[in-house]
Amino acid sequence: MTGWLSGKRARIEGACPAIVAAFEAAGATIVEEGEVDIWVHVARPPAIRAAHMLSHEEWRASLDAGLDRPFLGAKDFAGRCRARGEGGAILFIGAPEQALGADQAAAAGALGNLTKTLGVEWARDGIRVNAIMTHETGETLGHLAAYLVSDYAAYVTGAVMGIGLDD
Repeated sequence: MTGWLSGKRARIEGACPAIVAAFEAAGATIVEEGEVDIWVHVARPPAIRAAHMLSHEEWRASLDAGLDRPFLGAKDFAGRCRARGEGGAILFIGAPEQALGADQAAAAGALGNLTKTLGVEWARDGIRVNAIMTHETGETLGHLAAYLVSDYAAYVTGAVMGIGLDD
């Protein structure tokens, strides 16, 4: 199969059928383990709770899911890329900052800043880091994700993009 992502192996952590479909349609192989060229983290948003009702445990769980796990996974992926002397593409998928409450806003804001920082810091190693912040789960998200991890977007790193909902 030929396509934007032909010959690329991708790991997608978190559920997003639209990204899987777009990657496969573009020629990528989705894998659960082993060496990959592309690593995607899809953050599952927490239940919406008013800030004054959040326990410390709920606050920490949101930051863990929306910031800590993406960072630690990206760090591991980048280390593997460096060890084999190859670049790669990292893509974070999360909800917009203002959408789901104080805990999600904190995690999303920090993830946006982390994306920009890692995008600059890891560019010298050929590792691109981008993020899409959206509630969108359909084809638009899948196509944008496939583009951002493709060689066509080889010059894009540290970008935080948002998209609206599909109709």
